[in-house]
Amino acid sequence: MKIPFNFELFKKRLNLFLEKIEDLGGEVEPLTIEKPATEEEIKAVEAQLGYTLPPHFREVLLENTAHLDFYWDINDITDEDEDFLPDEICGIFAGKLRFGLDLLLLYEEYRAGWQKDVFPNYQDEYDRVWHNKMCFQKVFNGDYIAIELEPENYGKVVYLSHDGSENHGLYIADNFKEFLMNYAAIGCTGSEDWQWEPFYTKGKGLDPTCENAQAWYKVLGIIPEELRNNNNS
Repeated sequence: MKIPFNFELFKKRLNLFLEKIEDLGGEVEPLTIEKPATEEEIKAVEAQLGYTLPPHFREVLLENTAHLDFYWDINDITDEDEDFLPDEICGIFAGKLRFGLDLLLLYEEYRAGWQKDVFPNYQDEYDRVWHNKMCFQKVFNGDYIAIELEPENYGKVVYLSHDGSENHGLYIADNFKEFLMNYAAIGCTGSEDWQWEPFYTKGKGLDPTCENAQAWYKVLGIIPEELRNNNNS
């Protein structure tokens, strides 16, 4: 489902999952999309960070929204019906996407703290993953989803684990816009890695075309075509 970035289609995907999950008896929160940031607001944060934001992330803030909140959970459903989810995706319990210009400095403070106190050794393969990243989403368990700032893989979206996950340092999208489109196409399942891992395909990252994604759509009553176009049919 390699689709160019389309913010209207992205929003449609988010709203579709909220609708389907609410219909099934899950808990949903209203989708919050604030107005875009100004160039001056972005530059003020960049000055404090000490670098220019990665271009795809910067463009979304400037052209689409300065802050977005999306959340659902299906705990009530799975508590009542243990067989609600197929075994391959039985770890799913919630979906979350939360990013914003207003969160970057706080998340950088947290990341820098992890780097200084726990992962200071840049020469260590595990520690190094925590260095030179722009964290944009905090995971419930204390992990982060971030954008790579190292030159070799600059701009890619990467998972940061604080407790030894095998997915630590895994690139899950080539850039932020690709991440948004593909993450929305699986309902932003997670953001713990064990929730989105069933939808990861090596060489593709988060993959809405994989078999597990089709199983997820079947559970929710989503027709894949609904996720591929922005026609209001």
